[in-house]
Formats: sequence, structure tokens, C-alpha cells
Amino acid sequence: MSTRRLSYRVQREHMGGGPARRDVTVCATPGELAALDRDGFLIRESVIEGDWLLALKAALDRVAETERHVRRPTVGDDDLPARSWGVILRHLLDKDAVFHDLLTWPPALSVARAMMGPLVRLRGLSARISFAGAEAQDTPWHQHLRVVPNPLPPWFSRPHAIDCLIYLDDLDDSTGVLSLVPGSHHWLDREPPQLRYAPVPGEQTLRLAAGSMVIIHANLWHRALPTRAGQRRVLILSYTPCWLRESPHGGPPPADGLTADLLADGDPEIRELLGLEGHS
Repeated sequence: MSTRRLSYRVQREHMGGGPARRDVTVCATPGELAALDRDGFLIRESVIEGDWLLALKAALDRVAETERHVRRPTVGDDDLPARSWGVILRHLLDKDAVFHDLLTWPPALSVARAMMGPLVRLRGLSARISFAGAEAQDTPWHQHLRVVPNPLPPWFSRPHAIDCLIYLDDLDDSTGVLSLVPGSHHWLDREPPQLRYAPVPGEQTLRLAAGSMVIIHANLWHRALPTRAGQRRVLILSYTPCWLRESPHGGPPPADGLTADLLADGDPEIRELLGLEGHS
């Protein structure tokens, strides 16, 4: 993976000391960043392998087993839905220390800083697990951070966020592929059709090996097709500018969460990434 050095000067005179320099070693070429800006996604094939991939799978399985109450009804239940999003797990940094290495993982974080500036925070680390079964576990066309008013006010600040979709299982026709519409994150005058699961013009379908990552703009139109065999586990690592509020999804983090361990030594980068600094 190619890297290059990027230096920022952050104007923060009110904090004292004049502009602060922030250096970022970016795990992407200028051409890849331009493509991410244009198309709204960037593919990283097999970027996690070996023991780390196995450890992430095991950690996610442990959390899923602990939170079995969030699972959908079993076959035969009267309230089994026709389709669902599968199992969604939130606040993973608070639930297993294996996930902590993802917080400052350069292939994700450096791209976020290259695209949105050096002051970013982690909006969340969550996961989605879909299973084969009686219900179709797929998703309709959707976006993750849609807050665009109509009409646009003169000083509207367009929302930007980066979601890193890390697939722990092969992404294929049996586990359910990912479809997206290149460039759709730029469309401020339209929204994805509600509850539509069928193809739309211009969509692109991705099939990838386990351990691959797809970095997307949060407002890129995308959908996941049904899991027909086995399961599909995906981690969703989300970054925003540090002054955006934390994700409202999933409720508050657990009171005894493991992020307290991350904050214990007072590392300013960790405090910034967890939303405690960098926004004033």
C-alpha cells in the first residue's frame, strides 16, 4: 500500500502558541483520494489477514453471543419478519479490547484525515451480522448521514463522514454482495428510494475476499443483498470531523465500557478520536 506525507497547519491562536502542525502519513495515493472524492468509495482488498482477522471474528462472535437478546425471532415464531437487517451490534470499543487496534489503524484513519482534515473523531464502531434463513436479511438503498435541507440555505455546511466497511467473511453471491452507486454522495437534490431493494441505474456490485475494506462517504447510496448461505460479518468504522456529535444509534455506551482504559493514560490523540478534545 502506497503512503505519502501530508502536513497540516491548524489555525488555533485562541488556544495559544499559534498554528499547530499536524503531520499525517496517508495510506493512499493522490489518485486514490481523488477517486474517493469523485466516486465516493475506495476498495482495499485483503487489508486484514491471518491472526488479526481471526481475532476480530472471534471477538465479534463473543459480543454477539453475549447479546443474543438482540437476535431476530427463530423460524416458527409468529412474528418472524419477511426481511430484516440481521443483527446490529453497537459500541464495540467498549465491549472487547481486540477492537482497540482499529481506533488508530492507519489504512482507515489516515484516509479520513486526508479527506476531512486532521481533526477527526470516531463516530462509532459497530457491526452487522446477517444469516441465511427463513427471513431475507438484506438492506434497501440507504445513506448513513443524510441531513440536507431543501432549499439549501446560503451557508449550509454539507455533512461529510467516512464509513469503513470491514468484511470479516467473503463477500460473494452466497453471503450477499455490496451494491453502490458511484458519485451518488454528491447528489444533494435527491434521496434513495424508500424501501427499495431492486437494482437502480448505474449501480456497481462488489465481491471481495474476507479481510477486505470498502471506504465510503457516508452519503453514498448503497445496499446489501441477502445472505443465502452461511453468514456475513461486517465491522463499520465511522469517522467524522471532531466537532460533530456522536452517533445517536444504539443508545448510550455501557457505563463500565472499555474506552475508559483507552483514556487512562491521557493520550491527546485518543482523547480527540473519542470526542473529548479537538472541537473547540
